[in-house]
Amino acid sequence: MSSHGSAGTGHERPAHWTVQIMPDSGGRIRTVRISRRVVRLAVVAAVTFGLVMATFIVSLGLDGAREAELVRLRIENRHLTQNLGKVENQVGALTSTVDDLSEQEQKFRLLAGLPDLGDEVRAVGVGGPLPEAAEREEFLTASPQLAERTYATAYDADLLMRRLDLLGSSIDEAMDSVEMHRQVFLARPSIRPVQADESWISSSFSQSRMHPVLQYNRPHPGLDISALAGTPILATAAGTVTYAGTKSGYGKTVEIDHGFGYKTRYAHAGSIQVKRGQRVSRGDLLGEVGKTGLATAPHLHYEVLIDGRQVNPRKYLLDDIVYE
Repeated sequence: MSSHGSAGTGHERPAHWTVQIMPDSGGRIRTVRISRRVVRLAVVAAVTFGLVMATFIVSLGLDGAREAELVRLRIENRHLTQNLGKVENQVGALTSTVDDLSEQEQKFRLLAGLPDLGDEVRAVGVGGPLPEAAEREEFLTASPQLAERTYATAYDADLLMRRLDLLGSSIDEAMDSVEMHRQVFLARPSIRPVQADESWISSSFSQSRMHPVLQYNRPHPGLDISALAGTPILATAAGTVTYAGTKSGYGKTVEIDHGFGYKTRYAHAGSIQVKRGQRVSRGDLLGEVGKTGLATAPHLHYEVLIDGRQVNPRKYLLDDIVYE
């Protein structure tokens, strides 16, 4: 191949190229003359074709990736929709359960001596966090039905959580109240301090009574329960022994502080089986019936005090007793 240029020096670029084709077997030699312009056009065409083909190949790849992404998104959307349905069913079942619990909680509060919370409190306002406005709009635009179901389920779930929190607090309050009632019940004198069959009330609570030893009228701030010497004396409620010893007139005496303002006194005992500071339960042995102090025969002098005031113990004998 040879090149030919226009007039000038040999360093100038050729204006065209001459290509000679010679067959191996001999014969006619063909000469083809190619201008520089044609070469440029051929190069431009080749580059353009290459770019077009590359773009086409990339486009095919992107279309394939988009299709794969769409398939993945469809699968995810189907699974999300199925799971949302399950959550909706679970929220519905939980709502029914919470309704039942709410009814039981109302009864529990009533038994605990507490007032009902009321409809306004039970309504429990809902105001949980929601996605940003742009995200909500995007979700609503892309899938309005799914978005509506999702936000409705989230609302119901938040409402359930608030109702459960309220129920938990209410039940805790009722439990505290029940426990308080239980402690008061345990502290309230309520059984006979002497329960032997051979026992009876020989003297009642009175503002004025002839004293059998002193022989003049004076208040009798308790009950006298006659019984055989050695008959057990029982604590009428739970509490702490605050006195266990001998007192003038009372003889051997036990005093118990039951809390909540309740105190009891057991006098004229023949023996004492407890010590000061000892915790006792209802029915525990305190001592034995005797006739110590100002007493003419074996009996127990029993007193009940509320906030330091002596009251009629008969009002606090809740077990079966025959009054003489």
